Amino acid sequence: MRSWKGLLALLLLALVAAACNGGDAPEEDTDDTETTEETTEEPAQETDTEEDAAADGADVRAAMVTDVGGLGDQSFNDSAFAGLERAETELGVEISVLESASPTDYVGNLTQLAENGFSPIFAVGFLMTDAVAEVAPQFPDTEFAIIDSVVEEGNVASLTFEEHQGSYLAGVVAGLMTSEDTEYTNPDDQVVGFLGGLEGPLIQKFQAGYEAGVESVCPDCEILVQYAGTTPTAFEDPAAGQEISLSMNDSGADVIYHASGATGAGLFEAAIDRNFFAIGVDSDQATIVPDAPILTSMLKRVDNGVFQAVEDSVNGEFPAGTLTTYGLEDEGVDLASFGELEALVPEEVTSAVDEARTGITSGEIEVPSEPS
Repeated sequence: MRSWKGLLALLLLALVAAACNGGDAPEEDTDDTETTEETTEEPAQETDTEEDAAADGADVRAAMVTDVGGLGDQSFNDSAFAGLERAETELGVEISVLESASPTDYVGNLTQLAENGFSPIFAVGFLMTDAVAEVAPQFPDTEFAIIDSVVEEGNVASLTFEEHQGSYLAGVVAGLMTSEDTEYTNPDDQVVGFLGGLEGPLIQKFQAGYEAGVESVCPDCEILVQYAGTTPTAFEDPAAGQEISLSMNDSGADVIYHASGATGAGLFEAAIDRNFFAIGVDSDQATIVPDAPILTSMLKRVDNGVFQAVEDSVNGEFPAGTLTTYGLEDEGVDLASFGELEALVPEEVTSAVDEARTGITSGEIEVPSEPS
């Protein structure tokens, strides 16, 4: 039996492989801020506008502070880093990353980057709300951005996402597929599950959208909900994720969706052991853990938000003091393809997802952001 530690190793190896293809990932810095080497090659022919943009990009030094999950979580930290890497490649900016081993690192990491002249600086995760509110006023000329929260400071851009909209699509898939007779599902039970990380308003948005999506196509379905904890470690506890997932499966759940960061590795291990469907989050996790029966993933495009903010900074248009929200209509959230499991998904499921997507973007379907 593959252990969740082995699965985490697989996730980390996948990150290393990705970094080798797109540039070496910065190592955690304890004394001096480390940066990756900036891109110097330019296309053979450029317009004056492109030359000006490249010159501006070379003057920008963008950085991020990870949440406790760190790089390799295959979740929002990795997605944010992908946005920085894209900015390095396409805009020529210099980038750096400091990883947080615990919440006590947030203030120090943000301060270190600001003191070393990085701007914009991204705080990845709502757990850094207080840290950004403390550090940003001390560096009024530095641009900060926080993911998944709002900090009302004149030099802070707040970037949030409509996670409940993408989760609604995941719920539509779960509600329909649990009624199918496949090697992973038993139509006699019609039970699905939701595994959350830290219980609070943000992750409850995932839960609310998922529940609404399930109920829209399967009003008789039972939805099991459990969170891994009430502290930041709930996002980095694969053992708890596996235990919760196995318990849900014992109660009949054959499709389980997670919004739990690295804790979700435990769900994938349980899905492999018990042969039931998992639904990933943030990135297309089926491509990261190909051995697991991951039916699809709710995509949260933190990378797009980070890249856009860096590009705005390069152009002198950084959205400081504002709130930007990304939803289905903005390609901020969506659903990954069914990949290798597509043959098991009836056309009616695909059609239902398309109809739900259209209904949400048109305003016909209003997705709740809080559990009922």
